Amino acid sequence: FIMNLKKISFSILEQLIFSLNENINEFIDNIRLFSALQFFKMHKLSLGKAAELANMDKFSFIHQLGKFEIPLIDYETEELEKELLRFKNDNSS
Repeated sequence: FIMNLKKISFSILEQLIFSLNENINEFIDNIRLFSALQFFKMHKLSLGKAAELANMDKFSFIHQLGKFEIPLIDYETEELEKELLRFKNDNSS
């Protein structure tokens, strides 16, 4: 299984990193984490893929979700009703 990696780079003022009181590696880690959290929250990435983007295992990423008060399971009412109905139908056979 071959993975194609893409390198992403962008420029940022050094002063901005200093004002965050971070070094470059902490900044990069945070960019990865915050991107992963937001994509997960928007339902654009699964838990596993978001954890991958954040460069973490799933359990560490779940901890970060809690830290930032992002629900692990976030169903719209209609979605939840469909899931519950499907679950009920699957178990009634």
